[in-house]
Parts: sequence; C-alpha cells; structure tokens
Amino acid sequence: MKGTIQALRQAFGRYRWHIGALVVFGILSPLLEGIGINAVIPLMSFFMGGGDGATDFITNAIRGTFGFFGIPFSFRYLLAFILCLFIVRAISVVVFGYLRGWIGADFLGKESEEVLRRALFASWPFSLKQKIGTMHNTLVRDVQQTGVLLGAMVQVIQSFSGFLMYLLVAVNISPVMTFYAIGGGAVLLFLLRPLLRRTERIGQQTARVEKQFAQFLSEHIIGMKSIKAAGMERAAIKNGTAHIRLLRHLSIRQSLVGSVSSSFFQPFSIVLVVLLFLLTYHTPTFSIISFAASLYLIQKIFAYLESGQNAMQSVSGLLPYAKNIAEFKHNLDQHRESFEGTKPFVLNKELAFQRVSFAYGEDKPILSGLTFSIRAGETVGLIGPSGAGKTSVADLLLRLFKPTEGSLTLDGVPSESISLEAWRKNIGYVSQDVFLLNATIEENIRFYNQDLTIKDIESAAKQANIYDFIKELPEGFGTRTGDRGVMLSGGQRQRVALARALAGRPKLLILDEATSALDSASEKLIQEAIGALHGSVTVFIIAHRLSTIERSDRLLVLEQGKITEEGAPQELLGRPDSYFYKYHDRRG
Repeated sequence: MKGTIQALRQAFGRYRWHIGALVVFGILSPLLEGIGINAVIPLMSFFMGGGDGATDFITNAIRGTFGFFGIPFSFRYLLAFILCLFIVRAISVVVFGYLRGWIGADFLGKESEEVLRRALFASWPFSLKQKIGTMHNTLVRDVQQTGVLLGAMVQVIQSFSGFLMYLLVAVNISPVMTFYAIGGGAVLLFLLRPLLRRTERIGQQTARVEKQFAQFLSEHIIGMKSIKAAGMERAAIKNGTAHIRLLRHLSIRQSLVGSVSSSFFQPFSIVLVVLLFLLTYHTPTFSIISFAASLYLIQKIFAYLESGQNAMQSVSGLLPYAKNIAEFKHNLDQHRESFEGTKPFVLNKELAFQRVSFAYGEDKPILSGLTFSIRAGETVGLIGPSGAGKTSVADLLLRLFKPTEGSLTLDGVPSESISLEAWRKNIGYVSQDVFLLNATIEENIRFYNQDLTIKDIESAAKQANIYDFIKELPEGFGTRTGDRGVMLSGGQRQRVALARALAGRPKLLILDEATSALDSASEKLIQEAIGALHGSVTVFIIAHRLSTIERSDRLLVLEQGKITEEGAPQELLGRPDSYFYKYHDRRG
C-alpha cells in the first residue's frame, strides 16, 4: 500500500491542488442533487394536499433558509428552488468535466516531455545498456497508460465523493434503510476485494509482456532485411505471435475479472430493495414518498459503488505502468549526464590524451596509459586491428564516456572544466552507421540547428561534395531521405552526414570508419572533401582502408589499447617492421 501511495504521489503530485478542486466539485454535484431529491418529499406533500409534513434535517434547513430571506415555503417557490439546484449542479458537472480533461491532457504533455528530456540527457553508458523497444514502450505506452490511470483516479474520487454525499442525504431521509443498504454494500465490497489484487497482478504481467513485444518489434523492424534474406519470416512470426497471444490472453483475463466484479452489483441491489421493502413496510413511520426517494438514493449509492469498484479495478491494473515510469525516471536521474563545465571550447594548440585508461565497467581495460596529441589544423589518422579500442578513442573524444584514469586536455584545460554542450557543438562526428531522419535532405543537414540559413546548408553540401547531386534531384534539398536514408545510396548518406557535421563549423571533425563500406568513387569524393578542409579544421580519422588515411599528416597505430607507432605515412612506410608497412604490403 505504501508503494502504491508513493507511486501515485510521484506521478500526480504536481496536480494536488487541481485534484483537490475535483474533490470539491465531485462533492458539490451529488450534494446538490441529493438536496434536490430530498426537497421533492415536501414538494410531493404540497402536491398531494398533505402540506409540508416532512420534518427531516434537510427539509427543516430549506424551510429555515426560505424564512431567513422572507420567501414563503410553498409549492411554487420550492419547485423553483429545486430547479435552481439542478441548474447549479449541471454547471458544476461541466466544470468538473473540463477540469478533469485539462488535468489529463496537461499530464500527458508534461510527463511525455519530462521523460523524453531525462532520457536524452541520460549518460551514454546508461543509454547504451537499454533495450530500444523497452525504452520506446516506456516513453510512449507507459506514459499513456499512466494518463489513463489519472482518469481512473479521478473516477474513484468522483464515485466515492458521490457515494458519501448521497449516503448523507439518504441517512437524513431514512437512517434504517440506509444502514441496511450500507451493510450490504460493505459485505459486497469485501467479497470483491481479492479481485483488485488479481487485477494488479495481471496488470504487472501485461506491462512486462508489452515491453518484451515492443523490443521484439524494434529489433525485427530494424533487421527485416536480414530476416528476409535468411528466409526466417515464419520463424520470426511464430516468435512474435507468442507475445501477441499472451497479451490477448491477459487482456481477456483482465476483462473477465472486471466483468465479474461489476456483475454482482445489479442483482445484489435488486435483492436488497426487496428486503428493505419487507423490513420497513409495516413500520409506523413508513411513507411511500420517503421510501421512493430513499430507493432512488440507494440506487445512486450502489451505482457509485459499482463505478468506484470498476475504477479501483482500473487503478489496480494501471498502477504497474506508473511504477515503471517512476522507476525509469529515477534511473534516468541517477545516470544523468554531467554538465558542470563552464569554460569555452578553444582549440588553438592541441587536444591531448594524457595517460588515459578506459574500461567498460569492471572489465579488462580497453585502453591503457594512452598518450598522444592532435594539433590544431592537423589531420591525424588512427589505425589498428579490430578490437584495439579505436572507437573507444572516438567516444572519449566526444565525451560520451569518461576515462577510467588519466585526462583529456584542450589547450591545457581539462575537458571536464569545459562546457559539455560547447564541446559537442564544436566537434563534428561522422560514423560508419549513418543516422538520418525520415525527413528532407535540408532537415537532415540542419539537424535541429535553427541558426543555420539555407546558404549555410548549401555551403556545407558543397564542402561535402554532395551539392551537385542534390540540385539534380527533382525536389532538390526538399527531397525526403526515407527511413534511415533508404532513398539514398551509402555514399550519398555518408556525404549528407558529412555536410551535417560541417554545417556546424566544427573545430574538430571525427570520422569513425566513415568510408569503410563505400565504393571507390564515393570514397574519393569524401577524400576530396576532407582534403579541402586541411589546415582550417582539425580532422581525426579512424579507418581500416589505407586509402582513407594515407594523406594524413600523421598516423597513430593502436594495438591492444596502446599507441605502438606514430609518424607520417611515408615515415612509417620506411619501417619494414611497422604495422602500417605490413598493412600496406598486404594490401598490395
């Protein structure tokens, strides 16, 4: 119970005053209707010629109010009073509905924005361990279902506030009948209590299976080409169908539990009405008008009990989603990226690795005592066998990871002292796996940078040797690239990504195996683009292809996490025992 209250407080704490207002209007509406129904008793007495014989508390309060304002307590004015009550009640219902809708819409908007912001500001090591489908499901499905939970909570408030108000009016009219009815209702709710626990267990299982299915979809949509190439469509369908069938089974179970829960109320209330009539008919104080009014109010009480029970069922089923969101947000906060640096990014001399070691967690170090520098305006190539740690060097340069030991310095300033946002805005990055939005070429080069003009974008495209190709397209820069850039060739995608990196006017450009999968013609165009940057932009190239790095000012050879060779390409070619010489010789 404590965990449930904490989860609800974390999810909806910011709306406590709004929910308080909902409670007020949730009480006002049934209270006004209850008073109106109670006032019908003296009204009917007037109509039937029996005078205003009712002596209950509410009738006396109405009579006293009329007397205070000098209004005759008669059929005409009492009828007008009842009409006014129901008009005010109608207004309160509208206000309640608007407030309920506003809270729901505002929650979905703000919660989605908040979770998205935390996810994008989470550290890369944490994000790297997350499953794509699970994260997507949390960002979308869990937030939506938590919004539905808010609606269910509001329904609980409305139902039980209505229940309480009708109960008070019913007690005022006929305490005996009301207490009998409440006793029966309490027994019914106690009998249905195990269904709430069953609903929560089903909800937990459903939330878990939904994440598994979302992960399955993400993986198989991304890998659809490989699945089709291997002829494994039927096997993949069989695997996915297992998740779908389990979700269907859980949905049916949830519906069954909900139906069983609500099915008892109507027959139970009918039996109770018959028993109440038999118990009160022969009493001296029996009045058919009071009995009819009490029956109406008791029927409303049971309607609200049923509504509240159904809402509690929904709360139990949806609560796991709110708990997932709370846990996810907590994890994101625990792994938030650090933005404490304040100094500007200035690269006038060199960017240096000083005895840098790096390991993923407690694993064996990927890099060990790495020391080298990249001078401003220089083009440096990094080569080495697979698994040597080349991409880890790029990740450290991007400050996606922190060194386990040692430090990175920029013109002698420790990297952690420099603003992380400024650091990344001054570094252009192009990887082997190009990420393109399903948008226009212009939007992909702009990449959310609204400060860029169309001239900036065109200039970057020219630098990347892709401008002529774009202008030949029927829609030019307005051409859509498709999902992951499928409408473009590999070389075209790489050059669009290069244009994006250059559009930000970076001080340092990192190319991480950016040409490894390209044909010779595409690689040549990128080489020409890189060559034109020489001296004006510091370029760091990680490559397997010799042709990509043989024009570099300097080469670094990385083996087993350490720099084993360093020098100009021609200098290393003059050393028969060097890795570069052997690599060059094998290529020949």
